[in-house]
Amino acid sequence: MLHITVTAKKSVNPEQDGLGRPYVGYEAGMTQDEMYEANHGEWAIGVRGQNERYALFSFGRTVIQAVEIDSLERTTLYGRDPEEKRDDRYTIHGKILSKGHPVFDKYVGSATPVSIARNPVRYFEDAEFDSVAGRPCRCGCGEISTGGDFVPGHDQKAIHERIARIGTVAEFLDWMDVVRPASLSR
Repeated sequence: MLHITVTAKKSVNPEQDGLGRPYVGYEAGMTQDEMYEANHGEWAIGVRGQNERYALFSFGRTVIQAVEIDSLERTTLYGRDPEEKRDDRYTIHGKILSKGHPVFDKYVGSATPVSIARNPVRYFEDAEFDSVAGRPCRCGCGEISTGGDFVPGHDQKAIHERIARIGTVAEFLDWMDVVRPASLSR
């Protein structure tokens, strides 16, 4: 499970923030939506985090939010070319969990399940939830993938469905070359 420790609420420059936020962090009285908007992005998430299903956010020594991860997206450098990504920073997209969900009920309002460390991004094992079978396939089929982002073969299904949105393979290649030109430094 992914665990992130957030700071006290502080102002940031929206022109320099990857998500254009005016503030990050936590203060008492924030709604779950406000906490999510302030804290779901610009985290250095390693390879292990790419397959985590849940994220917990803590302030101080208390878990304040639980999120079921739908996807991780590389953070765009705000105010610059939207194709320029920060390779080491990710935004968590997911569903904010609430009372009645077993992860929320077990962790939110309870003591942080990891030791305090300098790095705000940590990982920990929870056999009860790590054994939950997979996550929804990224192709959108609704099946559950237990070995990554896609059910076997569905990565190709997703690619071909997106090519069909553009038209033919040739039209897709022409479009891609405009949207994401090949690097001149090859």
